[in-house]
Amino acid sequence: DGHSGGWAFVQRWREADKQASRTQLGSCGHASDFDRDMYDGRGSGSPGHRTPNHRPSSSFDMAALKQPVFETLERLEREIEERHRVVVEERAAVHLQKQEQQRLREELITLRAELEATHAANVKASYGVFSYCYRPPDERAIEIEARRERRAAIANYAKEAFEEADENDDRELTLEELRQIEGDNAEIVMMEADVNGDGVLSKREYVNYKIFVAKQAGKQARKNFKAADFNNDKELTLEELREIEGDMADQVMREADVDNSGLLSKREYVDYKIRQAAHGALTMR
Repeated sequence: DGHSGGWAFVQRWREADKQASRTQLGSCGHASDFDRDMYDGRGSGSPGHRTPNHRPSSSFDMAALKQPVFETLERLEREIEERHRVVVEERAAVHLQKQEQQRLREELITLRAELEATHAANVKASYGVFSYCYRPPDERAIEIEARRERRAAIANYAKEAFEEADENDDRELTLEELRQIEGDNAEIVMMEADVNGDGVLSKREYVNYKIFVAKQAGKQARKNFKAADFNNDKELTLEELREIEGDMADQVMREADVDNSGLLSKREYVDYKIRQAAHGALTMR
């Protein structure tokens, strides 16, 4: 009978609380039951003689009564901590899953642009001597469209990540909230993205920062590609890639070669470096 036992405990607690209140009132100069007994002569000592320093001993052991409460609170605290740990782990797993989905979306943007450029070149070649009659899609137009799509994808992902980390919905990210999506890079991101220096990030600050980082990475990647493309064929072999990626060349080739040609076009390499800068280190395939 957990219910009857619990009710008995509540009754004992209330009685103890009343007794403590009466004792406290007596010590504050108010007439308690014990004080009235002293004046009426029913207490110990001379009739009518008040002994304010004497107090009746409580029949309840307050420490014993409080102990179950403390144990319950400690158990609840442990349960809350465990649930919080599970929630944090689940949230991290969901974030990684979303990050992988974002990577695939951006890879598809790169792959589509590659296929469009290849298709245009093949169609032109099929015309033979009449190729001058065929005007293929402009390579620059294809690249501009791909960049626009990629930028929009990065911005949308940054907005979603921001909203996911903004636990209290105050439209700002503290350093602790930022760690949920940036991990060990949170301090650097906060320092570089906090334009107004208020110690938190607004959604605009965070999104603009991610776009800026991606843009800068793209510029540097184009320079590196040009330096490594020794024969100017607009593709990098694994050996050429090692000139700029070193020991990471094999991994970069595996992750950046979206059309599985065994070579990296400028678009493939640049887009890969942009994905890395925008989303951090990605899962090896």
